[in-house]
Amino acid sequence: MAISRRLLGLGASAALIFAACGTGTASTAPTTGTPATGGPASAAPGTEAPSAAAVNWIACVAFDTGGLGDKGFNDLAMKGLNDAKALGFTTFFSEAKGSTDYANNIQSLVDKGCQSIVTVGFLQADATKAAVAANPDIAFAQVDTAWNACGPDFVCGNADDTPQPANFTGLDYQVDQSSMLAGYLAASFTKTGKIGTYAGQAFPGTTRFMDGLYAGIQYFNQQKNPATPVKLIGWDASQQDPTKTATLVGGSGGNDTWSNPTKGKQFAQTFLDNGVDIVHPVAGGTGNGTIETMHNAGKYAIGVDTDQYISIGPPTNGALLTSSQKAIDVSVLDFFKSSSQGNLGGKDYVGTLANNGVLLSPFHDYDSQISQATKDELAALKDAIVGGSVKVCSFIGAPADAAARGIPGC
Repeated sequence: MAISRRLLGLGASAALIFAACGTGTASTAPTTGTPATGGPASAAPGTEAPSAAAVNWIACVAFDTGGLGDKGFNDLAMKGLNDAKALGFTTFFSEAKGSTDYANNIQSLVDKGCQSIVTVGFLQADATKAAVAANPDIAFAQVDTAWNACGPDFVCGNADDTPQPANFTGLDYQVDQSSMLAGYLAASFTKTGKIGTYAGQAFPGTTRFMDGLYAGIQYFNQQKNPATPVKLIGWDASQQDPTKTATLVGGSGGNDTWSNPTKGKQFAQTFLDNGVDIVHPVAGGTGNGTIETMHNAGKYAIGVDTDQYISIGPPTNGALLTSSQKAIDVSVLDFFKSSSQGNLGGKDYVGTLANNGVLLSPFHDYDSQISQATKDELAALKDAIVGGSVKVCSFIGAPADAAARGIPGC
């Protein structure tokens, strides 16, 4: 196995664990056109922007379940594709309705003549790996993935090592760093001392958000030593396997997991009943239901993947204190630019606070309610994370546990 599968001890098969997470940015509406052949999902050709010079390169994206319009994960990748179209690239895309669509959707883009293909989400790991091997002249990238050159045992230098293909780029994001900032902010803002979080499913693309949130809360408790420590409900990162007690949507990984706002409302109400006043949902469109319920209750939420205050819009965005962001759109566009210039891959991109690949969004409606002292503390914490004197992994259990959940530097 080559694509990194740094997982918790889950009972489901790995192929069903890797799924796209997130709720991201609103993007330009996709163009419509002739459906791609070879798969059940739709594909729409982009057209050259009137003001852009044509680029002799075809850039494409295979979206995950949850689909376009999720105001999140998939929409962020779509924005990167639309930005490429505006620069003159020819573009196509496909959308998956379920995990059985992945291989056919990727092949449909190959059949369209795509020269760079981005696949979105961990669930596409096996289909992407196969396509990478079968099409060495096409540049592939996968969102929320890092290639594990050391093989399934994560030990380098033995027989199961799997060198990274020259035509593959992992687009990975250490969102635990920005979520640590979000956790500190939430701990400083909560009125009840209880913060909640949950995920659609547990894999590094989601657990990093929750690990970072937990770390930020623990750092706040360490620094401020409140009489009653702030508590996180839904994820205990001190455990070797937090999934045993975690709050997870579960399901098949399709729309029942990532596009179920009714379920998100139910989760929010349970948190509210337990005294939680801030929730950080990591569950795609399901999380949007949580944000709505928190708004209606006069409570608060923290967004994921993009600045959800902008993507969700009024009135429910009034619940959002901030969002823990990934610059997926920027990294997707940069991949297209790089591959069109002859760099087909062979090395991963990792977004961090240091390179602005992850970030904490503005506080919007709550800016005046967050003290300058807290803002200064957040700035200092960011500098400490970038400089390495504060590490997320120091607050979430043993180093081996942190590494298994995709948190480096332990």
